[in-house]
Amino acid sequence: MSLKIIATLIAVFGIWKYFADQHSERVVAAQNRSLGYIERFGGSDLVAARSRLLAFWQDYPELVIATKAGGLTEPGYALAVDAVYTRHKNRKQMDEALFRMQVFLDELSFCRKSAACDAAILDGFFCEYVGRFSRSYAPFYARLSNDIGAEPIDASLRNLANECAGADE
Repeated sequence: MSLKIIATLIAVFGIWKYFADQHSERVVAAQNRSLGYIERFGGSDLVAARSRLLAFWQDYPELVIATKAGGLTEPGYALAVDAVYTRHKNRKQMDEALFRMQVFLDELSFCRKSAACDAAILDGFFCEYVGRFSRSYAPFYARLSNDIGAEPIDASLRNLANECAGADE
């Protein structure tokens, strides 16, 4: 009889150990995926996209100054951006950079929401950036969405920015 009890305890411990190991493997895999996104963010294609976007602002220092000084309301900012963005000499490159960033941030958002990634790692690295990026480029994405006749293409970006803002509260 005691042999059956010992065998049952060993089996229960084995099952518990199996599930604990599975959980640990999932946690490590999620952490590794999150670190992979951080690594990709520093990759040449995303650095090039961010550089192209920053080059736009160098052409409009007065817009940057007005924005930093708080001299523009959100609708005023959107109108100012729309006025210069639609006629920008490198509009095609800007669009490509915006799409590249959006694809990356959509993937990041999906990984975070699905729990395939470690949300704490992603939030710690990306939340501040995502909030600034979403606010800064909302008028650009609104124009792109309008131009291609699509629903707001930055919806997941805005949702991620809102989730990040909610996590800070």
